[in-house]
Amino acid sequence: MSRFHTATIFLVLTALAAGFSLEGPLRWLALGILLAVYLVIFALGVSILRLNFFVKATCRGEATTRDAALTFDDGPDPATTPELLKVLERHEIKAAFFPIGAIAEKHPEIIKQIDQQGHVLGNHSYRHAWWSNFLVGRALEREIGRAQDAIKAATGKVPAFFRPPMGLTNPHLPGALRKHGLSVLGSDVRPFDTRASTEMVINRVLKKIRHGSIILLHHGGQHATDLARLADQLVTELQARGYTLSGLEELTGLAAYQSPGKAPTPGPSVWIQAWRESRAGGPKVRIYRFLALLLASTAYVKRAIEEQANLEAFKTRPSPRFLTGVGLIAFSFVLGWPMVGLFTILAAYFQAPALLIVGPVSYGFSHLVWMFGMYLTGWDSIKYIDIVLRWSLRKAVERALNQKPGRPRRR
Repeated sequence: MSRFHTATIFLVLTALAAGFSLEGPLRWLALGILLAVYLVIFALGVSILRLNFFVKATCRGEATTRDAALTFDDGPDPATTPELLKVLERHEIKAAFFPIGAIAEKHPEIIKQIDQQGHVLGNHSYRHAWWSNFLVGRALEREIGRAQDAIKAATGKVPAFFRPPMGLTNPHLPGALRKHGLSVLGSDVRPFDTRASTEMVINRVLKKIRHGSIILLHHGGQHATDLARLADQLVTELQARGYTLSGLEELTGLAAYQSPGKAPTPGPSVWIQAWRESRAGGPKVRIYRFLALLLASTAYVKRAIEEQANLEAFKTRPSPRFLTGVGLIAFSFVLGWPMVGLFTILAAYFQAPALLIVGPVSYGFSHLVWMFGMYLTGWDSIKYIDIVLRWSLRKAVERALNQKPGRPRRR
C-alpha cells in the first residue's frame, strides 16, 4: 500500500469520525482543516519525487562509497549531445540519458551512439508536455509506451528506468509503469542547470553532492559549447574532491534494461483472465473464485499472500503512545453526552441551574480530548487496520481458491 493510499484512508477515517462526533460550525471547521491538510500533502506528493508518495523512486545509490552518477534529461540534441559524448568519452565516464521519445524518433542515430558508447538510456515520456501529469489510463500508458518503442527501435533494448517529466507523479502512474515493466529513477542533486551559469551550477552541485548522489542535468536545448564546458569542469571538480563517477547500474544495483523474456506483452484484461480461470465449479463457486482471482491480481493482496500476512503483530504490546491515544478516545466519549445527561439530572436533583452549564462544557472539552487521542494513535492505527485487512483478504482469497469445484462449503 503506497503512502498515498495510507494517507487517504487515515484522513477519510478521521473525517468520518469528526463528521459523526462534531456538530455545527465546529464540524465544518474540522472537515475544512482536514481537507486543507490533505490537499497540501497531495500537492507535496505530486511535486516532490523523493517522498515516494504515489510510487517508489530511487533517488540515490549506495551511500557506502564516494561514488556518484551523472544523468542527462531531454534531448537528444544534434548540436549538443555529440559534443557532450566527446567530453564523457575523454574522461572515460558512463552516464545515463533520459531522452524525450518524440525527439528520439527523429534522431535515432544519436540514441544509437549513446548506447554504443556504453551509456544507459531511460524513458522520459514521449512528449514531455506540462500536461503529461494529467494523463490517466490508456493515454498515460500510450505516452510511456511510445517512448519505450522509440528507444527500442534505435537500440533493440527496452529501458527499465523511467524519469517523470519535471519530476511530477500522480496516482495513476504506478499502474502504467507496472504494465511497461518500469521503475522510477529520480535524483538527489538538481542544480536547475537550464537557467544558471556554469559556475553557479557547479557550486550548487558541490554543495548538495554526497555519497551515492544521482545528479540531474540537461542536454536538450542547451548551447553546445556551454554544455561541454560545464560537463568538463564539473567532472574535473568532482574527481578533485575524491568522487568516482560510476554508471547508474553500478551505483543503484538495478538493471537498466529489461530482459527479453521478461518484457511485458499485452494480454487479456484482468477481468477476462479471472473469468476464464474461474470456470470450474457451479455458478455460486465460480462467482466466489472470480472475485477471489480479481482480488489476488491486485498488488496489495498479492503481497499479502506472498508474505503470508498474519496477526502476529497483535501479540506484542502496542506502544505507550498508542495505548494512551486509545484511552483518551474512549474517555472522550465518557466526557460527552453521558456528562450532559449526568449534570442535567444533578441540576434537577439539587435544584442548582448552574450545574447545567457543566454538561455542555464537558461535551465541548470531549472533542479536544478526542482529537488529541487521534493525534497520539496516529499512524499506528492505520498500521493495525492494514494488518487486519491484509490478513482478512488473504484468508478470504485462499479459502475461495482452495474450495473444491462442485462441492458446497460446509457450514
